[in-house]
Amino acid sequence: MPKKIFGSYKYLMFAFSTVGIFFSCCDFFIKPNMHITKTSFIIFTDLKRSGYSYSTAQIALAVLCSSYGLVLTMLAIHFYYRYLSVASPTSLSIFSSKAAPVWIISLSINFVIWFFCFIKLNSPSPMKDEKLIPEFWEAYCLKPNEYTYTGPHYYYTDNSTGEWKFHIPSFIAEGYTAGNIAIAIILLSIFGVKTYNHLYNLGGMASLNYRELQNQLFKTLVVQTIFPSIFLFFPVSCLVLFPVFGIRIGENANLIMISFSIYPCFEPLVAICCIKTFRRRLLGIFPCYKSNRVTHVSSKFYNPTTIT
Repeated sequence: MPKKIFGSYKYLMFAFSTVGIFFSCCDFFIKPNMHITKTSFIIFTDLKRSGYSYSTAQIALAVLCSSYGLVLTMLAIHFYYRYLSVASPTSLSIFSSKAAPVWIISLSINFVIWFFCFIKLNSPSPMKDEKLIPEFWEAYCLKPNEYTYTGPHYYYTDNSTGEWKFHIPSFIAEGYTAGNIAIAIILLSIFGVKTYNHLYNLGGMASLNYRELQNQLFKTLVVQTIFPSIFLFFPVSCLVLFPVFGIRIGENANLIMISFSIYPCFEPLVAICCIKTFRRRLLGIFPCYKSNRVTHVSSKFYNPTTIT
């Protein structure tokens, strides 16, 4: 594949794939579960099943949640790059190797803030245990020393007055993390629409090869929007909003965790199937495809009707 076909886009794709693999590895080794009560959503792991100690499992859960935030951020950056490559290619210098440290630092800061939200603000507490211990015993037959968890608890009952109160740390944590999710959805929508409009307006002005490549990449982005909408954005929106409105689904929340787990498997297949250069490179591994392609090319140059 010629190096100049995709420019720095290939490095962005590599970074995005690396983050997806990291998220998948975290999910595989931590073996998380989810539980939604009327006032909280909880991400927890069975210590015996995962093989971690209590403190190590807490850190691992926070890393898992932070890597999810990193996937969302990388997806938004992905769309931003595609928009610039179509509308303003000269601005792609912000994705050059010189700008790489800025991106790495920014992403690292965002990762650390997500980590702080889940390791500190959403950490286990006696107030949460009061509600979770009976629910976990009923649903999973787990004792308090057999699991650890992280997650917000939006409301709690003040035992001295009997009044319901907001749990401020949980709202601060979800204000940041849910805000990240909302911003990612908005940016994907804006850049996706702008990219489509610009490609549509190009019409016949651009060269055939350029339009073909841009259309392939845009189709990739469209599919890459559908998959995260189904497997990432919609499930996590339910996860965050159900407890706010007092909707309890209990152990059925594990269906959300399943959708998180299978998403990274689909992501690389999209680019391979939609981008012709990638598809040919992959299919070129198989001898049968090579021979068929040679036969097809040869038939173009050999036309029996021209022989007299």
